[in-house]
Amino acid sequence: MADGIDRILENHAKVVEEGFVREGDLRYKSYAVTTLRGGVGKSTLSFNLAYEMSRKHSVLIADLCAQRNLTENLMKGFEIDVTLLDALQPALLGAAFGDVPDDISYRTSSYCESFKGGKTSYFIPGDAELFAFPSTLYQQLQIANAQNNKTAIKNLLEILKKLLAKEAKDKKLSKIVMDTSPFYAGGTHLAWCAADAVVIPVRVDEHSIDSLNLTLDMLSNSTKDFVIWNERAGGIPAPKVAAIVITMAGAKSQKRNTPDSASRMYIERALSIAEKYPNLFDFDDVADSIVITDDFMSTGRISGAKSIPIDKLKVGSFHNVEKKRLQVNSSAERYKKELKYLVSVL
Repeated sequence: MADGIDRILENHAKVVEEGFVREGDLRYKSYAVTTLRGGVGKSTLSFNLAYEMSRKHSVLIADLCAQRNLTENLMKGFEIDVTLLDALQPALLGAAFGDVPDDISYRTSSYCESFKGGKTSYFIPGDAELFAFPSTLYQQLQIANAQNNKTAIKNLLEILKKLLAKEAKDKKLSKIVMDTSPFYAGGTHLAWCAADAVVIPVRVDEHSIDSLNLTLDMLSNSTKDFVIWNERAGGIPAPKVAAIVITMAGAKSQKRNTPDSASRMYIERALSIAEKYPNLFDFDDVADSIVITDDFMSTGRISGAKSIPIDKLKVGSFHNVEKKRLQVNSSAERYKKELKYLVSVL
């Protein structure tokens, strides 16, 4: 593992000092940003990843979280006529609950000024009522399972995948990004079934390390709910892990561009956990999937609250957020480079 951690830190130093990125293009069509823990910057990361991807690729963005943070980022203050739940419910329960709307997405640049100038992107808003969706989903799954109907189970688990694929085809979009809930049941479960790959943010704290272990175990353990239902459906493959993103790493180290000792400890632990699940990764060495990002608390709050991607924030500028006057500090320049490196890893 020593070689792995050294390579992670060396790559990070090259990213910060030289703007290093890997060659190649996005390896997958669909990504879910996911972790089974809240407060790690997941929605801010989803917002910024979608923006970065949209500079080169047409993107469909979907909010699977009942908290709707990504929806607030992209459509704050605008009236929303249709949400993801409006499409999921009739698809799940049938015509008695209405028809699946023909058009469920909004052109992102029409609602979020920052997305102008890139490739075409569309957004499917989340819905606060998604919190109640799991009971509906699992009731239908249990009915299909009682009938030993693998086809029905597969159709239920792939409802979201089919909805997103149709919307992406209709709008001629090449990539899909999903923001998920910190709770596995319901929308997050369907997002894991819909995604080719997942991006897992891990904050440098104990709960996030535990969550990483739980997430990777859920994705691969034959005794856990996700794999059990995939097998009941006849064998739906788990998504690959495209990246583990260490968020809010401290930089108070005497060695330039090196995370401090506490952050390094958590990075080492994240690597140690990832190495237990090599089959979830496409990398020959799972260390290549780990990306370090700075402690961007104020910059991240500004990015989310003001719907401005970090790439477009100016160092030194002030913004009013929740009655507080926050300034974009110099770490934003580091984070811009780290985000571009993250996209190159994906």
